[in-house]
Amino acid sequence: MRLPTVKQLKYFVALAENGHFGQAASTCFVSQSAFSNAISELEALLDVQLVDRTNRQVTITGIGQEVAVQAKL
Repeated sequence: MRLPTVKQLKYFVALAENGHFGQAASTCFVSQSAFSNAISELEALLDVQLVDRTNRQVTITGIGQEVAVQAKL
């Protein structure tokens, strides 16, 4: 069983705090595409949807909020 990396969890916490992929990627000093890929990999690894993505809005799902809280610990 693979576990999430510290980097993936750090990125996800940044996304939860910023609510925006571009801003969160900037705070993590990575490109938006690399950031987005890391979040997608985390979702695939955990086999859950952490983020609801729409054209203009990012919403953290209920399980995503729980993951963000645990990742901060």
